[in-house]
Amino acid sequence: MVAAARLKRCLWPVAAGVAAAFVGVLAFHGERPEPGLARFEPAGLLAKSAPEHISVIELKTAMRDRVFRREPPSGWRADGADRPVSPELAAAIETGLKLLHNTAPQRTDLAAAQAAEFGLAPPHLTLIAKTDDGAGLTVEFGGINPLGLECYARIVGENDIMLLPVFVADAWQPVVTLQ
Repeated sequence: MVAAARLKRCLWPVAAGVAAAFVGVLAFHGERPEPGLARFEPAGLLAKSAPEHISVIELKTAMRDRVFRREPPSGWRADGADRPVSPELAAAIETGLKLLHNTAPQRTDLAAAQAAEFGLAPPHLTLIAKTDDGAGLTVEFGGINPLGLECYARIVGENDIMLLPVFVADAWQPVVTLQ
């Protein structure tokens, strides 16, 4: 009995030393988690290309086609124009690009056989974004879902139809209509 009490008395300092060593290791090598739930990572259709690397935007609707080119010193310029676009139009283009870069599709598994049902045959708006090196992406925007929160879209060359938040497509409407 006396030996067991002496053993307990000797183990307490050892346990305290192990705990202190563990706290010390965590203090010098541990890492605090980032604030918030998770670090933001762009997950949009243009996530692989930064918006500032897009040099040509083509927009096609049933009524109008527009082409814009980024010219580094002066900004965006409409094809055939001798001066840059208005600041409002340039801001609308940059906002649209940022939304395409950051905003992930809500759903990507809709059947392409229903393209006409989703307003994609023909599409309401076709957007072609090209980078300086010639790489590009063509997105077709269709109708709005019954709740009015998302629009149907597809990437040309891929089979699936996706649901994008409606504000991604709406961001391009001023670009089509503004002069």
